[in-house]
Amino acid sequence: MADLRSSNPAFRRGGFASPPTPTPEELASHYRQPTTLTIDDVVVHTLGLFALLAVGGAVGWALAPDSPGIALGAGLVALAISLFVSFRNLISPPLIIAFALIEGVAVGAVSRYYENAFNGIIPQALLGTGLIFVAMLVAYRSGRLRATPRMARIVFGVLLGVVLLGLTDLVIRATSGSHLPVINDATPLGILFSLLVLGVASLQFILDFDYIERAIASHAPRSEAWRAGFGLLIGFVWVYLDTLRLLSKLRQ
Repeated sequence: MADLRSSNPAFRRGGFASPPTPTPEELASHYRQPTTLTIDDVVVHTLGLFALLAVGGAVGWALAPDSPGIALGAGLVALAISLFVSFRNLISPPLIIAFALIEGVAVGAVSRYYENAFNGIIPQALLGTGLIFVAMLVAYRSGRLRATPRMARIVFGVLLGVVLLGLTDLVIRATSGSHLPVINDATPLGILFSLLVLGVASLQFILDFDYIERAIASHAPRSEAWRAGFGLLIGFVWVYLDTLRLLSKLRQ
């Protein structure tokens, strides 16, 4: 917490003397300085995006029974937005907000499907995701896990592979009614695959923590809070969906 006595002249000397009036040059210099990123900014923006995700999730949950294709449609739109945001240097809050809402619709619809098939699986998946987040945070803060370029390449490669496998599975389902066993079947190979993907997905949190820490240390602009929240949102959704898939296989 800042030392108020050191920054307010009225508390550094007796009486109620007013601080000196800043000159126009000092005022101009003050307002030219960009507000730098703080952990509070990251928390506020992240919570806001998660609230939007929840709103979208409620919509997807409600619409899923009457609109079976809503998960696929919303998921593809969210994927396109996420790729555009990820490879764009400029931060676009409206696109990130749209992503949170549309991704929420997809996640809500998928969650409704899993809950109908496996009663009570949603609370278990949410609890599992929360525990993974806490475990990764503890591992990062203790120094047991640190972000490296190699880790970033592995996480990105696995994420890209999972997306491509998912799209391939959708095409196979649409054209032949079949599916990719490694993604969906409760076989030892299918369970091992889900465990591997979930383990790599959990490392996304380590990359996010590292980015936030470096951004704050380098006095990055406050707008970077949007990017930080966006990354945490992607990590949470990825871990949550893979936890759902793993739990569904174990229940079978």
